Amino acid sequence: MKTSSDAQSAEESGHRSMSLRLPRPMHEAMKTLAARRGSKAADFYVETVETFIRDHMAGYRHLFAIENDAVHISVNVPVRFAHTVRDAALGRRVTPNELVFTAVSHVLESANAEAA
Repeated sequence: MKTSSDAQSAEESGHRSMSLRLPRPMHEAMKTLAARRGSKAADFYVETVETFIRDHMAGYRHLFAIENDAVHISVNVPVRFAHTVRDAALGRRVTPNELVFTAVSHVLESANAEAA
């Protein structure tokens, strides 16, 4: 017999599509970095944002707003990750997209600094 907590555990262990708005060059840069690491872009997005939330978000006074030329992209992410992003964004009173945009900006700035 399955309980409601079993159903919730199964749902949270699944994946879902997460819609984001990012400038196309930023998304292309993330795909390139992911390929260099031998991972899928969606996995790299998850790693990037989780690391940002855990290690860097507290030090950011403001999270960035989305640029007007952003395009819609969809990444397939674990449900657990989508909940983590939502909760962290609520805690900072920003949108989940602003949190993701800031995390991606952070990792791309770091990658550019390392390449220089």
